Amino acid sequence: MDEKIAETAPSGADKIKGDAEKQEKILNALQAVLDPEIGLSVIDLDLIREIRLDDPEEAEVRMVLTTPFCPYGPMLIGQIQSVAEQAAETPVKVTVLPDKWEPPPWLR
Repeated sequence: MDEKIAETAPSGADKIKGDAEKQEKILNALQAVLDPEIGLSVIDLDLIREIRLDDPEEAEVRMVLTTPFCPYGPMLIGQIQSVAEQAAETPVKVTVLPDKWEPPPWLR
């Protein structure tokens, strides 16, 4: 019976590959989410800090906002969650980090 479990359980390398593919899929999908004030994607603005896939039941997108009290923050968070969930095909939690946003060098 243990042999059967070993045959069906993904190996560590398969999990890493699968996680990397899912992260890439989420990042590609988030390219379509635009900041309404600036008109650039959340990826181009470097708002997405990390995509975590530690929990097999839920992914996590960790991000920052352009300003602490961004008037479009709740809308942007909702869009990011929706797009990421479609891409990941799993529930996604969006965590807003307290980090200060710095524009990418090409935007300065």
